[in-house]
Amino acid sequence: MRKWLIALVLICGAGAAWWAAGMPRPGFLASESGAGAPRLRVATLDRGTITAVVAATGTVNPVTLVQVGSQLSGQIRELLADFNSKVAADQPIAQLDTATLEARRAAAEADVHAAAAQIAVTRAQAERAVADNAQAHAQIEAVRAALSGAEASLRDAEVEAARTGELRARGVGTEREALRAGFTADRLRAAVAQAQADIARADAALLAAAAAARTAEAQVEAAIAAREQRVAQLRQVEVDLRNATIKSPIDGVVVSRNIDVGQTVAASFQSPILFQIAASLDEMEVHATVDEADIGRVRAGQEVTFTVASYPNEILRGRVKEIRLAATTVQNVVTYTVVVTTPNASGRLLPGMTATLRIITDIRNDALRVPNAALRWRPAGSAGTSGSTAQAPAGGQQMDQALAQLTDLTDAQRTEIEAARAEMRARMAALPQDPDARRQQAQAARQRLVARLNAVL
Repeated sequence: MRKWLIALVLICGAGAAWWAAGMPRPGFLASESGAGAPRLRVATLDRGTITAVVAATGTVNPVTLVQVGSQLSGQIRELLADFNSKVAADQPIAQLDTATLEARRAAAEADVHAAAAQIAVTRAQAERAVADNAQAHAQIEAVRAALSGAEASLRDAEVEAARTGELRARGVGTEREALRAGFTADRLRAAVAQAQADIARADAALLAAAAAARTAEAQVEAAIAAREQRVAQLRQVEVDLRNATIKSPIDGVVVSRNIDVGQTVAASFQSPILFQIAASLDEMEVHATVDEADIGRVRAGQEVTFTVASYPNEILRGRVKEIRLAATTVQNVVTYTVVVTTPNASGRLLPGMTATLRIITDIRNDALRVPNAALRWRPAGSAGTSGSTAQAPAGGQQMDQALAQLTDLTDAQRTEIEAARAEMRARMAALPQDPDARRQQAQAARQRLVARLNAVL
């Protein structure tokens, strides 16, 4: 569609040129034709640079701004940095009161010593349990040996009782000997039973001793774990003591201080912001707010000029660093944040300054420039459809209609097109009377118009 319209523009250019040839030469005003003619203001066309810009406002900020808080609650005992103080990384900038923390550290150290003593006690108990277990093993071995002896004596007694009984039956032995042999066998049977009961008790004692040894070992491990827990608590208190000294995380300058000596800091739910430290003020950022209608023309790397209220007559320069994707909607107006970096070696730009920016989105050098007021001019009492337009031939009207269909032209493109057409009219008005020379110069003017329109579109 665009290529077709361009072709139509080029075809209609000839008609527009011939129409322009019939117009009065520069310097003549319509006011000469009668008293009722409009009064016109004449401006001179020139060549120069045309820039397309996006206007925006923003705030000057440091490139890196760190908010320093406190992990602990307590009272500020001492301030070691103030506004505009230059600080180094790990440099103390404030000190909390540490009396409570020091008491907690002393209690934690005592708990560590108590846990170490408990380990010694449980180890002694474990050693005793191991000794009891060994003794139980020895006892059961002795009982088993006694059982073996009792069983052997019982077998002998039973053999003797059987022999005396047999002799008594034959009438050889006495009844007293037979009874004695029987009593001996019965006594040994009781001894065997007692030895078996002793073995059962020894087995139970052995199991109890083994369980006691395992319990003692577990108690030793529990005591060791308790000591490690106490050591961890001591380390936590020591960490809190170190955190009571608030240090700068970076090299920079203190931009703001939100505390005073004696003030209580409460860090129970959210870490309070005590200081704001800027990494360096040699380079600053301007966070500009750009409307969604203009954000499509902004690109990273584009040149930016801006001013601040403190130096209204000085134009400062920077470049677009990034376009943040997060949109901000306020009363149905959608805007985006554009980050612009600018050098600040002199240190005159301060955080929080308001900047008025012009983001250069396009630039054309050596362009024929027409004042914008001339492009917006309309005759008094006219809606823009009468006057000179009504006198234009069909070629000029067709060119206007073709260009009107290019609705996506930017202001810079329309300005360039109007300038090209004005130059074309001026060239055609100055054509010589000789037909051949007039035709050659008209063709050259049309070729120049084609080249300029191609460059613009």
